[in-house]
Amino acid sequence: MSAAPCPLCRQRKGRRACPAKGALICPHCCGTKRRVEIDCPDDCAYLSGAHAPGWDGRETERRRDARRLAPYAQQLSEPQARMLFLVLAGLAAIRARRPDLTDALLGKAVEALRKSAETRSRGILYDHPPEDLRALGLVQELKGLFQARDQAGQAVAPDDRDLHPVLAALDRALAETLREGAGPCAFLDTAARLTGTRAQPSGERLGPLILEP
Repeated sequence: MSAAPCPLCRQRKGRRACPAKGALICPHCCGTKRRVEIDCPDDCAYLSGAHAPGWDGRETERRRDARRLAPYAQQLSEPQARMLFLVLAGLAAIRARRPDLTDALLGKAVEALRKSAETRSRGILYDHPPEDLRALGLVQELKGLFQARDQAGQAVAPDDRDLHPVLAALDRALAETLREGAGPCAFLDTAARLTGTRAQPSGERLGPLILEP
């Protein structure tokens, strides 16, 4: 008998026994939603060892990371939340290519994308440039994270009805983290811990984002 679909994403097969949900969930949802959208018990086997996130053993840091993102992710639909976490995971690759990347620079690029999506939703095609010109290239890299490929291999952008809420959530989360004054890359570090990714050395291929069981 094949595994039942994951009750969280309903796309991938459930492979990990989740005590919080009382069901088998997929490794991707386990890795990206634990302690953020899933109220994991402390004795869950996937919170330690090879499957542990970057804040294993640091409860204060874990709570702070969840606080930085959970309120905004919870306002999104399931597909929108998945889009948000995939983008957060993709930031590791961008960070590896751009050693100058900071939360402030990322915020300028996200703000420009959000304004462009908002303008398109009103029927006006206009790409807002970022206030900081250093973020011009970053805007294009972020666009790539939001795109998927169709069966013909062509890049397909998400519908603005999904894209705009995700960008707005990311924009607010970044702004709140910047107001904390916790360091120039505090949000980027949070994204890496929550998604189990890390910045790769130049030329190193980015491996699987979530470990399979």
